[in-house]
Amino acid sequence: MARRKPRKNAGPQPHHNPKRAAATSASSSGGAKAVKPRRRPGEPHPHSFKGVAIRAGIVSALFYPYLIYVPKNTPAEALIITGIAFALMLPLGMVMDRYRYKRQLARFQERTGGGRPKAKTPPPPPKAPAASSSGPADPE
Repeated sequence: MARRKPRKNAGPQPHHNPKRAAATSASSSGGAKAVKPRRRPGEPHPHSFKGVAIRAGIVSALFYPYLIYVPKNTPAEALIITGIAFALMLPLGMVMDRYRYKRQLARFQERTGGGRPKAKTPPPPPKAPAASSSGPADPE
């Protein structure tokens, strides 16, 4: 059987991303746009409003049909209730995300030793009893 010749240039041509090229040229020429520092492996993601809004939107999108089909609310009532629920989920989600991030960051810092989290200060030591003036203070 005849041996096949290997194919040259198999696959599509590499695409050059203009945004990446602009970012590398801007960073090398001292552009105003700063690149975010990379996270270390295992470091938790910081909380963001975008993440909270996406999660609240998904829950609201699932809550709306539930309100229509299970308790048999009208679509207008379900929409109002879903809007109120979405409005409540945003601040509560931010608070919960901030708490989760701080807790995970403290655990990460304890594990890696990269800066200790604020520890509770130990109680002050008990005061030594004061010397009484009735006895001799100096035996000389």
